[in-house]
Amino acid sequence: MNPSMKLSQPKSARSINTARILGALRIGENLSKAELARLLELNKVSVGEIVDSLLEDGFVEELGKMEAVNGRKPTALKLVPSARYVLSVDIGRRNISIALCDMTAGVVKFERIPTVVDVKVEEFCVGIIKSCIRVMKLVEPQRILGVGVTVGGRISSDGSVVLECPYLPWKNIPLADAFSQVLKLKTIVCNSTTALVSAERFASHGSGLLDSIGPVMYLDLSDGLNLAFVEDGRVFGNCNGFGHLKVSSTGLCWCGEIGCLESVASAWALSNSMDAHLKDLWDKVDDEVLSALARGLTLASQVVGSSKAVIGGEGSTIPDAKLAALRSMCSGLVLERSALGDKANMVAAAESALDSWVYMTSLLEDVKGLL
Repeated sequence: MNPSMKLSQPKSARSINTARILGALRIGENLSKAELARLLELNKVSVGEIVDSLLEDGFVEELGKMEAVNGRKPTALKLVPSARYVLSVDIGRRNISIALCDMTAGVVKFERIPTVVDVKVEEFCVGIIKSCIRVMKLVEPQRILGVGVTVGGRISSDGSVVLECPYLPWKNIPLADAFSQVLKLKTIVCNSTTALVSAERFASHGSGLLDSIGPVMYLDLSDGLNLAFVEDGRVFGNCNGFGHLKVSSTGLCWCGEIGCLESVASAWALSNSMDAHLKDLWDKVDDEVLSALARGLTLASQVVGSSKAVIGGEGSTIPDAKLAALRSMCSGLVLERSALGDKANMVAAAESALDSWVYMTSLLEDVKGLL
């Protein structure tokens, strides 16, 4: 396996098995070659060859000998997060977050720039690309695999075109090409809420956060309010109108209507003219805001038959006291907090790139579903 990883072209069993091995090492350290072969049901010789290649290219390192009951002591292996990097770009209603992330989607460096909507797309992209170039300077260009971009809109099935976005005057914008042509890096574009759900699978691995009898509602509580419906860890529907449920007789929403949920409970509404992250705005969240959220979630749960909701996006910073109060208002609904933390949206964009070019999780799940 060469430094380019060749994982963006899954044409062989070896490239897919390489992705599976990297994914297993990401989730569990101290795995030996024999344990990887047993866990993934692969030939020991093939696993040995792939691991040796990964060791040579610096993606994996040896931790030392493990205890053994009989025979030779196996060598423990570990994924090297700093082996390669991806760029993460999350385009929000108020701000755009740009980050350099490692192979575990850990944020190494990031910066935010304001979202300016009244400019041409070319000018809009120039500011983002300049920011990308600044954060890229931390590492050698050849160690960056590509760019993951998330935006709250409809995206083409191949992850290249923004078909439309509710807070940007865009229609059929080939955003992936705009980035890849200038940065000379592969680029994938994903809906921000769908990306958050995918990232959640890694962050909450084994915790059952997205498990439930029936669908789970995933609330992307950020600048706006987006709701996704999740089953078996995968998004099967988005409620684009969730943030515009009428919950009040006052409050002008950005959409021009009065009393929308977003005009009460989004970071955009809470901040007013402040340029602040939601984690710094929770002291402004009173019972009226929590009650509006509860009404929206309860109504959605009744419509889709869901008994569980997860608060994600910037909303994952919700303090314990606020979460407890919200739970008390959502009778019959299990309410959980995302495991992604305050950089959730940046992590989600990074995971979309890592999924495409390193771990191939979505591809492997699709293949598994056909078997």
